Amino acid sequence: MKMRSWWKQWYQRRVRGSFFDANEASTDPVVYKNSYIMGDFEFCKDGLKLGDLYGNKFCIVLRGCEETTQENLDKVKTLLLENGFINYFGLQRFGSSGDTHEIGKFVLKKDYQSAIEQILIPNINSKKDVVDALDHYNTSGDAEAAYNMLSYKNSLEGIILKSLIKEPTDYKRALKSLHYKQQTLYTHAYQSSIWNKLVSRRISAHGTAVLEGDLVYVDETQGTVRKLTAEEVSSRSFSDVLLPMPGYDIQFPENCCKEYIAEILDEDGMSIDDFKGPLGREFNVSGCYRKVIYKPSEFDAEIIKYSDENEKLVATNLDSVLGRTFEAKNEGDRTALRLQFTLPRSCYATMLLREIGRADKF
Repeated sequence: MKMRSWWKQWYQRRVRGSFFDANEASTDPVVYKNSYIMGDFEFCKDGLKLGDLYGNKFCIVLRGCEETTQENLDKVKTLLLENGFINYFGLQRFGSSGDTHEIGKFVLKKDYQSAIEQILIPNINSKKDVVDALDHYNTSGDAEAAYNMLSYKNSLEGIILKSLIKEPTDYKRALKSLHYKQQTLYTHAYQSSIWNKLVSRRISAHGTAVLEGDLVYVDETQGTVRKLTAEEVSSRSFSDVLLPMPGYDIQFPENCCKEYIAEILDEDGMSIDDFKGPLGREFNVSGCYRKVIYKPSEFDAEIIKYSDENEKLVATNLDSVLGRTFEAKNEGDRTALRLQFTLPRSCYATMLLREIGRADKF
């Protein structure tokens, strides 16, 4: 079997540095410039493409869990597998400073100046040169001087400042100078914040009851949905229920949730019409559907004893790539939890951990 051409060319030019027959390529681990190791290669008929990802498999260690008992752990595992957890978007969806959704709101309101001003506020992860450059721009309005202060010019801030040098007041142009995925990240974050608020309001009012007019999938692979009739409610589980992310091409539930969405948007000075028209399509806010509850198909948890806070407790990806075996000593006066589970794409491990953390003495 042959490697896909792009992979063959990359491998030839960047890894081996010479041309060769891909059929003779080794699947052994490769050290690249003494900085990282690539491995776990295999020959396949077809390469991966966007949309192929099922999800992510996690192995997470929580240390300092001395009060946890095996009995408690078994209860939590049973509850999680039977009831699932609320499928909130995790905090990482909203950026390191937690304001990505606010930028998205400004974009949808066509308030591009406020969006750019929000982007150009330094956050806790900003490097010193970025902080200094943005502080200079925010006090002087001199985009060129601020741009020249950046050590890395192709950063998000650099791209925006470069656009503002040419057109100081064309804030939409500055926003559009960013990569398309970065642009849509803002509007998607706003959609996600609305969805999180909608779920909280729905569960606060009705718990896990299935309601007439709720949305369920007709075909999940195609994303087609329909509304439940009164006769179907008793035969459905809350894990079947979907709630929409607002957009220009979605169906709304025919129940209280439709009113909740309108109320939440109104609190932000928004309406569903802000997602429609050319702007909505330009920033890809068609909307979609998301399950309110997710039940992991597999979840395993075990207690591990350890003594040194820096002690290795699980095998790493590097161990796997290099074919090394590892087993924790499982001895000492400290307690850790090793959690292993698989979640589909766009389902957040942090939200599963949040649900676990709510368990008493866990």
